[in-house]
Amino acid sequence: MSELADAICMQLLGAIPAGAKRVLQVGSANSHLAQRYKQSHPQVQWIGTGAELQAHCAQLSDFALQRSPQPNLDDLRRLGSDFDVVVITNLLEQSHEPQTVLAQLYDITAPGARIITCLPNMTHISVLQRMLAGDVSYDDSGLLDRAHARFLSPSSIFKTFLDSGWLPNLQNQIRIEPAQGKLLTHLIAAAQALGLPPATALRNFGLYQMIVVAEKWPKPQRTAPTDLAPFSVIVATNRPWQYELNIARSPGLQEVGADIVPVQAAVNAADAYTKGGAAARHPWRVFAHQDVYFPAGSGIALAQQLAALDQAAQHDAPIGFAGLHADNGLENGLRYAGLVVDRTMLFSHAASARAVSIDEFAVVMHRDAKVRIDPNLGWHLWATDLCLQLLEAGTGTCGLLLRIPLFHNSTTAYELPPEFYASANRLMAKHASYPRVPTLCGQLTRSEPVAVPTA
Repeated sequence: MSELADAICMQLLGAIPAGAKRVLQVGSANSHLAQRYKQSHPQVQWIGTGAELQAHCAQLSDFALQRSPQPNLDDLRRLGSDFDVVVITNLLEQSHEPQTVLAQLYDITAPGARIITCLPNMTHISVLQRMLAGDVSYDDSGLLDRAHARFLSPSSIFKTFLDSGWLPNLQNQIRIEPAQGKLLTHLIAAAQALGLPPATALRNFGLYQMIVVAEKWPKPQRTAPTDLAPFSVIVATNRPWQYELNIARSPGLQEVGADIVPVQAAVNAADAYTKGGAAARHPWRVFAHQDVYFPAGSGIALAQQLAALDQAAQHDAPIGFAGLHADNGLENGLRYAGLVVDRTMLFSHAASARAVSIDEFAVVMHRDAKVRIDPNLGWHLWATDLCLQLLEAGTGTCGLLLRIPLFHNSTTAYELPPEFYASANRLMAKHASYPRVPTLCGQLTRSEPVAVPTA
């Protein structure tokens, strides 16, 4: 086994839970994985597919062989069901329809199951170099392995997982950093021309292999149209390519026929929401960033929950997808709440009916909501301000945080811009009775924001 293959094998091995009971391995190669895990966890039932596993795993008592490199659903069903772990080796990148494979695996796995896989990143600088040279010749192995049928990147494969009912997380990565030189300098400049920070470009250029762990999400059951509340989506846009790759092609919005209202040249969040609201066709409005992707099933899940709020006549509170919950006030019982895949990280926590801070990447408000976006806050912290408005009103109503998986496909670096700190100062001045205000980006104080633990 090569040094790289061994490193990948060890990464996959480390990602498999120690208590796994039924493991299904699909794909080819990495056949040493079953042997190594079985040695440490003899109680596991390990079932494999792919001809290359036969020679290495014949001694395993629980072994099944399926010779097709891309098994269909009938083939997989013959291997059993209720698998709690699926290990995918060299399959998704060789499949013309990776989403179909993931959907098939969804049908034969147990609730809460995990998929563990390693995938090539085709935005690595070595691939970009060949593209620029005009010679994308394939190799016997590596990122341009001639067996690969699909070009994958972090964003594209995360969307594929989400659309198939899986919540992906970049558990680990194998990096081969780009060499310093003119090529790297000019590629960074090209990325900056698209609006990407240098740190984001370097993060992509050096990522060679992705170790992805995905959790099974209980997809909503389709219901009668009367059980779904229609909603509009207001989007402030200044990068057409980002809007087209995310909001515009979101299957979660298409499945419910959501009314999408792009707004250009807005000066702040309040301005964008006001202009979009004037054109929105429905009372419920989702105010979302242009880099947000609504995967399959998310639109139905949201429309169902909005319909339930209509039934209860609950229209006052802002609704978010990730933020902070407090049992009482701004400090009592503070915890993370909501669900989102942010770039390559899974943020997965319980829902909340007592949100004290909401991330602005997507916020839902009803036309009759009692709170209003403050134009003085610009583009930052206005959703946290909505929660504070409710707390100060003393009505007992708080913001809501849902567990609906959206993909915040942000290209920004993990740095807060100067505008954020300006908004923080305005927020603290507006709510002078609070010595501190917690947010996902940090705890705001009278002096300066202090970092809080990441999720």
